[in-house]
Amino acid sequence: MKESRYNFFINDNEDNIHLIYNAFKNTLVSDEDCKVQNFINQCNENIVCNQKYITKEEFNDLVLCGIIVSDEMDEKKFTIDRNKKHLELLHQNNTTLSLVITPTLQCNFRCYYCFENMTIRKNEEYITMEVQNDIIKFILKSITENHLKEVNITWYGGEPLIQKDIIFSMQKKINELCKYYNIKLDSYIITNGILLSPETCNLLYEYGIRLIQVTIDGPEHIHNKRRIYPANPNNNYNLIFENILNSNINIRFQIRINIDKTNKDFIFELIDDLIQRKIWPYKKNVSIYTAPVESGRKTDLPPKEFFILQDQIRYYLMKKYTEINHHLVGKAKLEFFYPKLGGNMRCGYGVAKNSWVISYNGDLFRCWEFVGQNEHKVGTIKDLLEDFGNLIFEKIKVDNKTFERWGCFDCKYFPICGSKCPWNFIKNNEERKCTDWKNILEYRILSQYKLFLKTPEIFKNVPFNVL
Repeated sequence: MKESRYNFFINDNEDNIHLIYNAFKNTLVSDEDCKVQNFINQCNENIVCNQKYITKEEFNDLVLCGIIVSDEMDEKKFTIDRNKKHLELLHQNNTTLSLVITPTLQCNFRCYYCFENMTIRKNEEYITMEVQNDIIKFILKSITENHLKEVNITWYGGEPLIQKDIIFSMQKKINELCKYYNIKLDSYIITNGILLSPETCNLLYEYGIRLIQVTIDGPEHIHNKRRIYPANPNNNYNLIFENILNSNINIRFQIRINIDKTNKDFIFELIDDLIQRKIWPYKKNVSIYTAPVESGRKTDLPPKEFFILQDQIRYYLMKKYTEINHHLVGKAKLEFFYPKLGGNMRCGYGVAKNSWVISYNGDLFRCWEFVGQNEHKVGTIKDLLEDFGNLIFEKIKVDNKTFERWGCFDCKYFPICGSKCPWNFIKNNEERKCTDWKNILEYRILSQYKLFLKTPEIFKNVPFNVL
C-alpha cells in the first residue's frame, strides 16, 4: 500500500486540531494527536498495518477514504479519465438552453470598475427587430430540434431596463413558446435598480421574471462614490433602497456586494443599514451575497483575503438573522463550504454547449464580461440559427487537452479543480486562473471545522465523511 498523492494535512497545533483531506475521494477525517500522519511517516513508502500505531479498523477506514491506496492504483490516470468523462457529459448536455440577452449597452451609471469602456457606455443603439426575431427563431429551433427541457433567460446590459418595453415584448414571446411546448422557463434580470419602480417591478413579475439582481457596494457614502448616477449623484443609494423596499414581495431580490480594497471596511455598516431600513431580513424575498471585484487593478483584493472576509460576513449575517428572528423555531444555518469532485464549472464558457451571450446587434460572446468588445466576439446569432453554434463550440471548448496544456495533471488540486475563467488563456494565451480552492482550501476547512466542533447545529450540511 502507498500514501495517496492527493492528501492534504491540515494542522492547527495551537488548538490541537489535525485533519486529513483527500482530494481524490473528496474525504475529510480527523487525525487526533497526528496519529495517522505519524503512522504514514514511519512507514515511508511501504505502508502496512502496524497496530503499534493504528488498529486494523482504522487502517481499513484510511483505505476507504482514499488516504492510503493500493500499489497498483494509478490515481493520476484515474483522475484524468474521470475529468474527461465529466467534461464530455457537460459538453453533451443539449437539454438546457441558457441565453444572456443584452437589449442595449447604454447605461445610466458610471461605475469605476465596469467592464464597459466609455465608447460602449455612450452607445445609443438598442436591439433591432431583426435580432429580436432571430433570437426567438433560435429558441424555437432549439426546442423543436434539440428536445429542450429547460430555457434560462438573463436580461443584461448596460442597464437593461432602459429598454424595458423590448424586454417585455421578447419575454412575452418566449413565455408563449415555452408554455406551448411545455418547457421549463427561468428568467431573471441584472439591473442597477434605479429604474426599478414598483410599477416596473410588477410588470417584470407579470411577464414571468422571478429573480432580480441589484448591486449595492457599501453604505450610502461609499456606494454613491463607486456606483455613480450622474442624473442624481447624491440620492442614488436611497432611490434603489426605496425601490427594493416597495417591490413586489413575490419577486426574489439578490443584493450583490462587489468587494475590493476600497470598500472592504464598510460592508458591515451596509448590512446594519439594510437592517435599520427594514429591508433585510425583514423582506423575506431579499438575500445578500458577496463577490470579488476582478478588474485587474491594484485595488482588487487577494483571493485569500476576500474569502476570509466573505466568511466573516456570512457569520455576521447568521448572527443578525438569529437575533432578529429569535421568535422563530430553529436558528439560521450556514452552508459548510466544501470541494466537489470535478470542481464547480460555474462559467458556461467552453463547457456548456448551449450557453450564449447575445449582444444588442446580434454578436455572440461566451462571457458577459466581454459583451460589446469586438476582439472577444465569437460569431453572430446567424451562426446559432445555422448549426446551433456547434462549429464555434468545437474550436473553443475546454477539454482534457486544454487541462494538459495548462499543466494541471500533476497538480494536487486537479480532482476538485474545475478551473476558473479560461477565456484569457484560450483567447490570448495569457496566464490561466486556478481554482479558488488553491487559495483557500486549508483555511476554509479548518475554520469551518473549528466552528463545527463548537456549534454543530448551525450548519445545514456537513461533509458526510467527517469522522
